[in-house]
Amino acid sequence: MPNADLDIRTQRLRLVAMTANLARLQVEDRDAFFEALDVTPEASWPPELMDADAMAWLRSEIEADPDAAGWLFWVFIWPGAGGQPDRLVGGGGFKGGPDASGTVEIGYSMLLSFREQGLATEAVEGLIGWARRDSRVKRIRAETLPHLTASRRVLEKTGFTETGERSEDGIVIVVYERPVDHAEAA
Repeated sequence: MPNADLDIRTQRLRLVAMTANLARLQVEDRDAFFEALDVTPEASWPPELMDADAMAWLRSEIEADPDAAGWLFWVFIWPGAGGQPDRLVGGGGFKGGPDASGTVEIGYSMLLSFREQGLATEAVEGLIGWARRDSRVKRIRAETLPHLTASRRVLEKTGFTETGERSEDGIVIVVYERPVDHAEAA
């Protein structure tokens, strides 16, 4: 699927795929990053798990393959109302394009002050809709920790089913999956 459509609109959010330029700015010049997205600077940016190593990895991946843009990180923007500026509220995306079995893995994280408002659910639905337009995608996978109740709720509300657990370095990880119905994308 060509990745020309790197801007998703949901009921309350705008999701923008990270490009090579945005990934570079996020690492090198946060003010320019916020300006390029036309959002208010967020002191708490980036969301959890998007640490310096993750940002460097993203930058490396997207610079090596600019066409992978939609299959990596997206920023979640809450448009300002009544003349207020737009705000970054979270981010997420995929860990790469579809594998040989047609599986992609999704992940997401909201800034603390924007949790428990249904925004993560809305963003995940937007990302699922985007991925569903690619006929190669047969299944979407997600992983979370057992104690992250809100994250698990987002997955369940967006059609994922718990399929088991795995252990990594002694940490239990709950695995969810969701089949893709391409008829829904039409």
